[in-house]
Amino acid sequence: MAFLTKDELSTVAPADFIKLVAGGSEDDGTIDQLITEMISLIKTNLGSYYDVDTVFSKTGEDRDPTVLMYLKDLVYYKLLKRRKPGAQLNEDEYNEAMKWLEDISSGKRRANLPTVKTDSDGDGVPDEDVKFMKLGNRRNYQNGW
Repeated sequence: MAFLTKDELSTVAPADFIKLVAGGSEDDGTIDQLITEMISLIKTNLGSYYDVDTVFSKTGEDRDPTVLMYLKDLVYYKLLKRRKPGAQLNEDEYNEAMKWLEDISSGKRRANLPTVKTDSDGDGVPDEDVKFMKLGNRRNYQNGW
């Protein structure tokens, strides 16, 4: 079973509307393709520190509700963009989901997800979480001299 199905999108919009936006046919793979693309986007942002294969292999009640909610928001936004390509849409949910992903990938925020493990002692068994290493320097201040 997939991490997210077309039927579960009914929590963000009525099922008839989802069907209409997707093109009206039951066997249309548009929604499945959008779900796959948005999962790939989330994996890209979470993959450095979190075990995304474990996160997206879960089904039913075992899925993380935050990841599921943001995935639905991203898919729904892309469906609306497909329906009205030039229209001004309410982008609040999309922007919130993208900000959450950016905060996670930059290390400003931690998600309650399984982390990626590395092999620290060379025995071939991953046993230690990947460390978050932040690079940069202190802020430069102008002193006026």
